Amino acid sequence: MLITDVDVLSAEGKLQIGVNVAVKDGRFCCIGKQIPDGDWGERINGSGLIMIPGLVNAHTHVPMTLMRGYGDDMPLDKWLFERIFPVEDKLTGDHVYWGSMLGIAEMIACGITSFSDMYYYCSNISKAVLESGIKANIGRGISCFDNTKRFADLPAHSELVELIDKYHKSGDGRILIDAAPHSEYTTRPDILFDVAEFAKMHKLRVQVHLSETRKEHLECTGRHGKTPARVLRDSGIFDLPVTAAHCVWLTDLDIEMMCEYDVTVAHCPQSNLKLASGIAQVEKMRQAGMKIALGTDSAASNNNLDMFEEMRTAALLAKGVSLDPCALPACKVLYMATRAGALAQGRHDSGDIKQGYLADFVLLDKHRPEMVPCHDVLSNVVYSAGAASVKMTVVNGRTLYRDGNYLTIDIDRVVFETKRCVSLLI
Repeated sequence: MLITDVDVLSAEGKLQIGVNVAVKDGRFCCIGKQIPDGDWGERINGSGLIMIPGLVNAHTHVPMTLMRGYGDDMPLDKWLFERIFPVEDKLTGDHVYWGSMLGIAEMIACGITSFSDMYYYCSNISKAVLESGIKANIGRGISCFDNTKRFADLPAHSELVELIDKYHKSGDGRILIDAAPHSEYTTRPDILFDVAEFAKMHKLRVQVHLSETRKEHLECTGRHGKTPARVLRDSGIFDLPVTAAHCVWLTDLDIEMMCEYDVTVAHCPQSNLKLASGIAQVEKMRQAGMKIALGTDSAASNNNLDMFEEMRTAALLAKGVSLDPCALPACKVLYMATRAGALAQGRHDSGDIKQGYLADFVLLDKHRPEMVPCHDVLSNVVYSAGAASVKMTVVNGRTLYRDGNYLTIDIDRVVFETKRCVSLLI
């Protein structure tokens, strides 16, 4: 593939105007003013287009698209126990597969090229990922309320072993399996210790929910005499590469300690706002040196998977909370949504547009009404663009979505099957 005369915006917000980008064997092999010699196959006129790195959704539960809009404007406890948990009790692998395909279709159309997921029936999620062409870090959620059982006794343990054997690094590395203890409040410290040891043995990364609500944070302090972050640290979880979702109620000491352990925060601003969980102190974390990526959380608590919306919301919240219009500038937000997310997934050759990197990228139409006029490309991408601006989504050099059309997904069937599943569940 050769894209000519395209404006390229890097993960750090640096702009190259009117350059040529060549892709070979799934990687960027030439980026510059000169058109490289040779037959590059498909040739795309990039005039009027902006190329950005593929967006990375650092925290979601993709099958929960099935519960989109089911239980809005409710207190968290009622939302969970009266709406979400009863539906999840009925889920089958078939439901999870079609819910995953719907969520993946939405993400591809939003310019997302990779996502980090925590759920169950993970083999069905993996199947959807392989078929669609997207990338994903998939974690089987681990919880335990039975004091007589250890991690090795749980279904999550045997399922995780099977996932590693069957899917870890499959699809030419598009799928990575993570260990995923749900949270401190759903998992005992000894279980967390066992999960940490398991992850070390299998060289896995970790996904976990952390200090999402004030209630969670305070009750943990009452149980253990320390914050959820300290419980995870003392259980050995932070000795591994960790992505901690939410982190709304971290203390200053938590932030300092998590910086030392190189933990990445998956900031989910819209979900936190919708569930009234609070507002993560992202600018304070960033100033302290913490790594921060962006996530949507599930469509049940968002209600969409649009990372452009998350970028804009994250930036505006940081400015509003700090009363500083310069807080969390556009260049930092774009990095959070691209390269920081890729690094959090352990994908060191993804998340930016550089020679030798895997060709995960998005082409935006700068002639769309929301993109006109363009005084500043970076500003338009972060503050103005949306899913409608996406013209093309490419993963490992393979086009998955173009001009409103899915090239790897039968979207009509996905919508039909999703409606069938919902009719059986709700």
